[in-house]
Amino acid sequence: MAVEEAPPTERPTEERATIPAGIVILIVVTSLLIGLLLNAPDILRTAQRQEPGWQRTVGVALMEPIASVSHFLFLDRPRMLIDSMLGRERPEPQEAAPPTTAPPPTSAPATTVPATTPPSDTRREVTAEDPLVMYIGGDSMVGQFGPMLDNRASRTGLVESEVVYEFESGLSRPDFIDWPQRLGQVSEELDPDVFVLYFGGNDAQAIYMPDGSWIDFGTPEWEEEYRRRVDEVMTMLEERGHWVYWMGMPIVSSESFQERVRLMNGIYEELAEAHPRVTFVEAWSLFTGPDGGYSEYLPDADGNLVDMRLDDGVHYTTAGAIRLAEHTFRIIAEDWGIPLEE
Repeated sequence: MAVEEAPPTERPTEERATIPAGIVILIVVTSLLIGLLLNAPDILRTAQRQEPGWQRTVGVALMEPIASVSHFLFLDRPRMLIDSMLGRERPEPQEAAPPTTAPPPTSAPATTVPATTPPSDTRREVTAEDPLVMYIGGDSMVGQFGPMLDNRASRTGLVESEVVYEFESGLSRPDFIDWPQRLGQVSEELDPDVFVLYFGGNDAQAIYMPDGSWIDFGTPEWEEEYRRRVDEVMTMLEERGHWVYWMGMPIVSSESFQERVRLMNGIYEELAEAHPRVTFVEAWSLFTGPDGGYSEYLPDADGNLVDMRLDDGVHYTTAGAIRLAEHTFRIIAEDWGIPLEE
């Protein structure tokens, strides 16, 4: 007798919930809008930090009303609270006037405070009970370098450091961060023995003047004004009795930017020679390759080729920062009689 096989039972197909494309688009747009409102103040500051031109004009015009709405709805408060908890300062940049043809640079009010008595030309003794107090500050070049210098110095047990850096800041743009004013405040409140200052990563651009005008980079007026600003900082800190180590920029990958860096390094080195308490720390040759040009990979202390520079060809990797920190601390340690042995 033939046995008939039962037909296979069909498994019901699983129904998957689908979201209409319109809702997906709405969710994405809403998320982007919320993110824009939450970060509007920072985006506005980024636009304001741009060099004069149509990109800056359009960016500021678009973001100002959005930032106002964000502030009105208290949507910028969470970011402000987080920054406050992390100890980050939130500068309030001054809005620059539309670009104009810059008149001959006029000296801004000096921020120097004359010392009542000439500072001693000798360094004090550094001990574990009275360690060297060091402030490391500047633009984004400090980002990797500053913590590495702090780490290297702290291993001696004879140095206490504070590291502060502000991206896209510098002496060219006091409308964003007024570094002379900031450093004057640090002088009064922290009173460090040593300032290690690093500028140049964002200074090769048009200079913003107090009257709202701009001085184009590469002009004699630019060089004169930038030289005055560097000298102002050196003079202020020197007269207040501090010792300054002014970091030079390294060789960079862009040949056109190399010429700008050479100009700034020349100003730093020349002015440092005129100030007994200021030491210029040269970094260019420390990062050149075997042929004397830019090289991303260089040998470390063990002779192994290591990536020393980020992809932008300007900033340091951790290995590059360690290389420069070791070089810089050797100079500081020799000046202050600090043993290099850990």
